[in-house]
This record gives sequence, structure tokens and C-alpha cells, in this order.
Amino acid sequence: MKKIFAVLLSALLITALLASCSAGSKSTADEAAYDNGGDYGYSYDTDEGYYEDSMEAPAAVDQDGGVAGETTSRESLTESNVDTTLGEKMIYSLYADIETTDFDATTDNVTKLMDQFGAFIESSSISGNSYYSNTTYRTAQYTIRVPVENFASLKGSLEVLGNVVNQNSSADNITAQFTDVQARLDTYETEEERLLSMLEKADTVEDMITIESRLSDVRYQIESLTATLRNWQNQVDYSSVTLYIEEVEELSEQVAVQRTYWQRMWDGLQSTFDGIGDFFKALFMFIIVALPVIIILGVIAVVVILIVRASKNRKAKKNNRNIEPKE
Repeated sequence: MKKIFAVLLSALLITALLASCSAGSKSTADEAAYDNGGDYGYSYDTDEGYYEDSMEAPAAVDQDGGVAGETTSRESLTESNVDTTLGEKMIYSLYADIETTDFDATTDNVTKLMDQFGAFIESSSISGNSYYSNTTYRTAQYTIRVPVENFASLKGSLEVLGNVVNQNSSADNITAQFTDVQARLDTYETEEERLLSMLEKADTVEDMITIESRLSDVRYQIESLTATLRNWQNQVDYSSVTLYIEEVEELSEQVAVQRTYWQRMWDGLQSTFDGIGDFFKALFMFIIVALPVIIILGVIAVVVILIVRASKNRKAKKNNRNIEPKE
């Protein structure tokens, strides 16, 4: 009986010893996991900015405050935050050269078009050229932002401003870039929430400093990506229209596409004669405008010539007296 009791006691002691060793191993493993990624059981890569599963990743919190799932990987996090309802992100732009013989009326019509289509001026400039520069007097350039739904209507109404000499439009699809940046922004925002949770549970100053450093980098990325998306969305919502308006004496004629050899020769001669006439017109205008200056310079030149001649005459008389023979 004593032998049986001794065997049972020995078995109980061995079982207790094994249980104690197992608990110690588990505690050591938990401490190692905490050193790698806090008390959450995951590691944090500061270069890549995401979490890798080491034991069990933390549950992601959705916008409603619920738990998104038990485990989260980098790929599933990125895919879950992509907004599939973005639609096409198109940036439309237009550039047009316009001639006008009534500059003031054209600039007024620009304002009326903007009021009609809900547009606004992003930048503008008006300048006046020299009166000697052929037939061009004033120019204006407007950069207008118009709601995208009114872009086509405004484009079709440019003829009210004058003679549209040149017109170029473009459409840039940025859907892929927009979606990619939006996904990166969502990833950083989720990472920010996790870092804030880790910061609340940090036990040492070293852990707090490390988390706060990474949190600062994440917030910088969030602000940068948010600014990029805001700028793109603004360009998508409001198309850009650039108008270059030129005041001319006569509007350019719309030359037919097919012209004969003699017609093109006559066009060339006309252009040459027009150029010669414009040259002499500009020269005559220059002479008339500069006439007061020419008169003053002429008077100064006459005075200088008279002074020089008088000086030469005095020198000549003096030399003649010096060479006359004495009696």
C-alpha cells in the first residue's frame, strides 16, 4: 500500500513539473512577441509601413466602429479600402486662339459666357502692343475654370467671342492614378488608427518614441496624399479653358483647302504688297510721331556745323596774317 502511494505521489510531482516548464516556455514566447510588435503578436515594418502576421494580427476597425476581421494582411487591407464607386476620373482642357475687331465687346462677352455656364477666372492678363506693330493693338489671355457638365456647351459657344482661328482640346483619364492614391491613403489611415491604439498601450518611453516617430511619418503621407486627391478632384470637377484673344484690324479669311497654282501665286503677291504697304505706313507714322525730336536734333546739328565753320574761318585768317611779308 505504501509503495502504491509513493508511485502516485511521484507521478503527481512529475506532472506538475512538466506543466510548470510548459508555462514558462509560453511566457518566454509571449515576451519575445511583445518585443517584436508590442502585445498584439505582430511585427511592424517601419520601411514599408504595414503589418506582417507573426502570431495573430490585430483586428481592423471599420468606419462604424465594428471589427473588420480576426486577421489582416497587407494585400487584403489594400483591396478592402479601394473605392470601387469612383467612376471615371477625366480631366478636360481647351485652348483657343480668337481674333476680334471689337476688343471691348469680346472681353464683355467673356464675362457673360462665364455667368451663363457658372465658370470663374483662374487667371487673366490684358496688354497693349506698340502702335507700330502691324495691325495688332491689344491682347488678352484668360484661364477659366468651368464645371465639367458645362464644358462642351462653353466649347460650342466660343464663336460669339470672335473669329476662332485655332482650337485644341484634350481629355486625360486619371482613374487608375486616382484609385491607386486613394487606396494608399486608406492604408495609411488604417495604420494611423493602429498606431494610436498602440500608443495608448505602450509601457515604455522607448516604445512611445518609436510609435510617435512612425505616426508622424504616416500623418505626413496622409496630408500629402489628401492634397493630391483634392487637387485632382478639383481638376476633374472644373475643366480648364484657356482663351488667347487678339485685337486685329481685319479678321483672317478662311482660305479654301484646294487652291490652284496661280491662286497661290496671287495670294503670295498680295501678301508681299500688303507687307510693303504696312512697312511704309509704319515708317510714315514713326516719322510723324518722332518729328519733334528730329527737328530738335536738326537744329543742334546746324548750330554745331556753324560753330565748326566759324572756328575754321578764324584759324584760316590767323594763318594768313602770319604768312604775309613784312615791308
